[in-house]
Amino acid sequence: MIHMTIVEEDKLKEFETWLSLLTDRTHPERHEWKAWFCVAEYEKSDFKTMSSILREHNSSSNFAFLGRDATEHADIIKTLADNDHEIAFHSHRHHTYGDLSYEQAHDAISTGMSAIEEKTGITPNGFFVPFFELSEGSVEAIEDFGFDWILGSPNEPLNGVENLKPAWPLDTKRFEEDTAPDVMNQFEEEAKAENGPFLFHPPVIEYRNGMEEFVEWIQSVQPVSIAEKLQSGGTGMILDCVRPVSID
Repeated sequence: MIHMTIVEEDKLKEFETWLSLLTDRTHPERHEWKAWFCVAEYEKSDFKTMSSILREHNSSSNFAFLGRDATEHADIIKTLADNDHEIAFHSHRHHTYGDLSYEQAHDAISTGMSAIEEKTGITPNGFFVPFFELSEGSVEAIEDFGFDWILGSPNEPLNGVENLKPAWPLDTKRFEEDTAPDVMNQFEEEAKAENGPFLFHPPVIEYRNGMEEFVEWIQSVQPVSIAEKLQSGGTGMILDCVRPVSID
């Protein structure tokens, strides 16, 4: 008899969501970074380097983490928080919330938040919604958890939650069409215009050979975490360094 492990629903949803992005495009060569990002692993030393760059330039940021990685990244999360960076919740697994029921969304958020809290003692106050889209049920679930803010695109207002939308298009899209200097010049002009917050993917920026220009942007703009932005102003920034798919 063959014995197979039954794939959990949220794990299957994560894989299906990202697979659709890889296959539903007419110009796959422009999206090669997606396949690379699926397996790229930002390690503890990489997070420490990014934190040092921010602190060197009197800056801070949010770092987004998934509940599925709480055990593996517990030391990283605590180190970043000790360095005055804010931890953002990014769901339990990296799947869309655009078609989830209330029960599915509530379970995903509850499972992920509990994992991070249990392993680190940290309760994230903000939720960066994967892929931004939110079903009606997801909106209702988010309102149950007392987040101060979300980064997402709900079809209806959230009660008691600050709804933020990042500078658009994202860095990933812009790097498909322009060089690193051009992309970061665009972002610098938008920071001067007080757009934002800004969502960046450092592993993808490195893949595009744009880290030097990104550091120059940080030095010029001196970004802050979303909590700092909401409290005192400034240019808010979120960094998403975690691979979106985990096959374990």
